Amino acid sequence: MPYSCKSLLKTDNGLASREKRLSICLGANGFSFAEVTPAGQLLTFGEAEGPHAATMTEVMNDLKALFAAAGIRPWGNTTAELIVLSDTNVWVPDELYTATANRKYLKLVGGDADAIMTCQSKALASTALFAADEQIVTAFKVAIPGVQVINQHVKMASLAPRSASHPVLLSHWREGRVDLAAFRDGHYLYGNTFSFADADEALYHVVDVMKTYALESNATELLMCGDVDRDRYAQFRPYFPQVTLFGGNLQPLAPEFRRLHTYRYALVLM
Repeated sequence: MPYSCKSLLKTDNGLASREKRLSICLGANGFSFAEVTPAGQLLTFGEAEGPHAATMTEVMNDLKALFAAAGIRPWGNTTAELIVLSDTNVWVPDELYTATANRKYLKLVGGDADAIMTCQSKALASTALFAADEQIVTAFKVAIPGVQVINQHVKMASLAPRSASHPVLLSHWREGRVDLAAFRDGHYLYGNTFSFADADEALYHVVDVMKTYALESNATELLMCGDVDRDRYAQFRPYFPQVTLFGGNLQPLAPEFRRLHTYRYALVLM
């Protein structure tokens, strides 16, 4: 069954692909996508529903068909990135990294995957290793020439400048999991994914990371994005001076996007 657009929002713009950044966040049952200018103006947002096809060729053809129907040209962009939501991630400093040891590195954090992706971060002088579905990722790479494959922790690490004036803890919520990134003094300190069975266990992980990395202050900010409802948001208000629904790094939204709950899709809007 081909992908279908669950939602598609667009501005009426005549910008060429080279003036846009294409960002895609891959999920278990489809993906979200956005076109953004280098200055942070949102031009296109959409959600594609799956499931992903059984073969790489079918995935590639389904992706091309959906983008054609949405009026998106998936090549020639300023940059293009594919964000893979992975439950295991490890950072290896460049001076220690050896490609032949990838499987050993991932096993240090409990990962045991047939396909291991890597992404080098110049800012952190480290390489991120994470598990991914090789067939689906390869299909996207063929359909979108030059796309950079990263995971949520690589993307979240880019938020470090926000912590220049106060400590920041970024939380990205998924079903039964929370991705956390800790920042202080403009630096990325830590990132990991935690599983939780209930709200109390989730609270424990978030507060524990705050305390472990000495983020407590009168100005500490908890950013929440992804699967956040009223109850989850309210649960953390007593524990942090600032709790913010984070919707990415965008200019004020055009009227076409005013009803978009950007915090649910922050990864593709960062």
